[in-house]
Amino acid sequence: MILRPAKKMLLNSGDDGTRFIMLVVVMMSVLSTLAVGGALTLAHLRSTWVDAVAGHITIEIPASDGQGLVRSPDTLHEKATAAYAALSSTPGVTRVDILDRRDVEKLVSPWLGEAVSTNDMPLPVLIGVTLSAPNDEALTQSIRSKVSAIDPPSIVETHQSWLADLRRFSLILLLAAGGMATITIACCIVAVAGAVAARLSEHQNDIDLLHVMGATDAYIGQEFVDSVVRSVGGAAVIGTVLGLIFIKIGAAVAGEIQNAMLPAMAWKMADNLWFLILPALVTLLCYFAARFTVLRSLGTMP
Repeated sequence: MILRPAKKMLLNSGDDGTRFIMLVVVMMSVLSTLAVGGALTLAHLRSTWVDAVAGHITIEIPASDGQGLVRSPDTLHEKATAAYAALSSTPGVTRVDILDRRDVEKLVSPWLGEAVSTNDMPLPVLIGVTLSAPNDEALTQSIRSKVSAIDPPSIVETHQSWLADLRRFSLILLLAAGGMATITIACCIVAVAGAVAARLSEHQNDIDLLHVMGATDAYIGQEFVDSVVRSVGGAAVIGTVLGLIFIKIGAAVAGEIQNAMLPAMAWKMADNLWFLILPALVTLLCYFAARFTVLRSLGTMP
């Protein structure tokens, strides 16, 4: 019966410390949520870009014959038609598309500027080839041989170097986002552990009294840990919700950029689970940090 008032005193006399813990956890949870959201967005873009490039080959039939002489549109059309027929019958090739001249003009217009007309400009013919197996080197080499036999100046681009750079760069960004989330959660754990240690020191006289009355370290520590977990759990949920609000605002502001430059974003249900796991993970780690700190501190007290 005597322990109940002592328990109440321990939980209610450290309001400033509780507010500090909650504020730190809210801020760290917001940053962690933003980092996770950024990582999910980057992973989606990485997958979209890689899927759009992997397994695709671009064949360029240049407007010149390799000796500086410009070829006629009829000659280019003849070469493109022959390449189309040869590649369409190649096992492992699922689709062959010859880009219309207007599509090629759209591709080069950003580099030439609006003031330059491409109506009378000699332009290459571009052929897009889709493979059933993206990493089939034998098939790629067969395509090179067939295209070279039809038109030696033609260029076969597999985009492998660009794709490797994209994968490497996006992986670095993913690791950076994951590192940011990890560091913020670690800072949250350190802050909670420090606040718990300070609160124990503040209530050392009360703890000594509880020891005299026969309370064990496990009982005393559990009172502190329960108080911390309640505060941290609520703060982690609040921080995660605030982080999601910031993400939604950012997505709305970047909508025009996304429509113009980036593929459409659509998180899957599994992606949303990360935002449910995050506050639970923060609370669990802070629980273990608080429990370890409390038991270690109580063990050193007389």
